[in-house]
Amino acid sequence: MLSTEERTSLFEHCTRESGSSFYRNLYGLKPGSPARRMQDLGGWTALPFVTKDALIGSPLSERLFIPLREVNHLRTSSGTSGKPPLFSPRTNLRNMEYRLAYHDFKNPILSYTVPAMPHWHRSVQSSQGFPARVLTFDPKNAEACTRLAKVAGVDSMSLFAFHIPLVAEHMKRHGIADRIRFIEVAGEACTKLLFEFMRDTFPNATIIPFYGSSEVEDCPIGMPCRPITGEEPLSVYHAKRSHYHELIDPDTLASVEALSGAEGELVITAYPGEPSSFPLIRYRTGDVVRVVKDRCEQHGTWSFTVLGRVGMDFLKVPGGVLRADEVERVLRTMPERVSDRYELHCSEEKTPTGPKLKPVLYVEAREGEDMTELARDIAKSLRVAPSFTYSDGVEKGRYLALTCGPLSASAHGKARRLNTR
Repeated sequence: MLSTEERTSLFEHCTRESGSSFYRNLYGLKPGSPARRMQDLGGWTALPFVTKDALIGSPLSERLFIPLREVNHLRTSSGTSGKPPLFSPRTNLRNMEYRLAYHDFKNPILSYTVPAMPHWHRSVQSSQGFPARVLTFDPKNAEACTRLAKVAGVDSMSLFAFHIPLVAEHMKRHGIADRIRFIEVAGEACTKLLFEFMRDTFPNATIIPFYGSSEVEDCPIGMPCRPITGEEPLSVYHAKRSHYHELIDPDTLASVEALSGAEGELVITAYPGEPSSFPLIRYRTGDVVRVVKDRCEQHGTWSFTVLGRVGMDFLKVPGGVLRADEVERVLRTMPERVSDRYELHCSEEKTPTGPKLKPVLYVEAREGEDMTELARDIAKSLRVAPSFTYSDGVEKGRYLALTCGPLSASAHGKARRLNTR
């Protein structure tokens, strides 16, 4: 991780008058004042956090540390939080060679459609002197993509977790599942059921997790400590050399010592070196993590696993997002049948075509209400995308049917809550 001296130097670099105005505004520096210097670690922990809201509220021009013409590309946030999109600048690619510990990438790779990912894969291939050949996966044309992957000789994949069962179905039918030697799982945590499904479907594949964020220029956030093998926790990460990781209590914002078993919100400082379009200093990721080891024998720093989101008001699902405020909106259209107090518990269930989402909505229903009919009607109105409902997803085989139960039967007893397990 970044040393104290490197962070001190970064802080001074980010507050110089000739640089970006974002940090000078954040730290209250007046025009004409010199860059700030930090004397000790106490000065570091006293710095205000950078939040996504602060980034969204700041024009891109105020966040750039290099001329716009030198920006390689822009990443936009997914929009799952319901907030305006955040456009984050990127410079040239660095620090992706860790993948070579798991696969040689001599052959083409099948990659999901986030624009930067094919770019990353091509860079790794080119750095080893191999042809830069990346096939982009289109979930709306999965069959055609699989046929092309077969002809091209694809033996590795980097895909969103919810795309893998879809790809697996076609690869088994075309007889190329055994050919896959490497799978990178992105977008969300790899569950036990998904891992077991991949292990059965792709018996020759090394499986690793990818933990990234659209706000972080120097992705990924966490380097995988090891492949996913079924050992718990499934996904374990450590900080890369160009990052500094901290833990805080998400409620009090007090620092949490990174000892084995400790939990807290992950705060990152990220600086890949020059050129850098926008270094991050003490950015709140919104992810709650647990320390696996306070010192990883192999990598020399503490390792962690990701537990979930702070507040958990949304959940990514195949084809969209389940949002707390959307559940609340639907319930409020049925005041004669149900109140707007609820808990939504989401788990996975094993099916022949891979693990699928199984939601249970605990509600305060009016006396005599048929819970089966209520669940069906809620699913018909519950949007996971602007023109796609949960019921549509059930019809397409993406999810299992929504069921309802009395709020009094919930194990948590807290209203307006999304809970995953």
